[in-house]
Amino acid sequence: MTACIGEPISWLRLEAFALGAPDPAVPLHTAACPVCRRCLDQIRDDVVALPPLELPLPRPARRWWARPGTPARRRWWPSLALAAAALAALAVLAVVVIAPGESSPPESRASQGDSLGVVAVKGVGDVRLELVRERAGEIRHEASRFARGDRWKVVVTCAPSATAWVEVSVSDGATIDHPIAPARLPCGNRIVVPGAFTITGIGANQVCVRVAAGPGAPSAIACATVRPE
Repeated sequence: MTACIGEPISWLRLEAFALGAPDPAVPLHTAACPVCRRCLDQIRDDVVALPPLELPLPRPARRWWARPGTPARRRWWPSLALAAAALAALAVLAVVVIAPGESSPPESRASQGDSLGVVAVKGVGDVRLELVRERAGEIRHEASRFARGDRWKVVVTCAPSATAWVEVSVSDGATIDHPIAPARLPCGNRIVVPGAFTITGIGANQVCVRVAAGPGAPSAIACATVRPE
């Protein structure tokens, strides 16, 4: 059987149920529908291993575009895989859709909040975005505070049939950095955007994630504000 017996249950709704969110309709539907049951089993079986994370080397780093001798505010870090942990319910931020050709920077149009969330992207569907912090080997989801030496990654969940173009920016209110290169990702469950970054300074920083079906396509943005401890 290759089709749902009725109205299919969305991937994100199945994922939320698998993580413990109450939804009486899901077990009733999957008991009768082998297609949706296979999707639920796939989500439950999806496990990502966590390799050890090394602390950053105690030496100055430069922005990749900086001239020699120019101090850097943020560092590039090697791409490191983060652990798959139980996702708590994420607060949904206001989503701003940018039409092709608009020239204003995404950060100036995104709403502020303390966490990322779910955005609806044309050509991709619902996309769940998460900001993950690593501190001295400890992984924390939905973190909103930073300290020297913390490393941050962005994790994306979207329907496996799609691909997503993801861009990450960090703003301290005066400057905007793009600490990791834009990436095209195959959609799936908790896909880690390649690259990691640190945040420095004494003020709040806004981390924004822009998602589209491809470069120049209509996009959606979610932002999280992280503050120094």
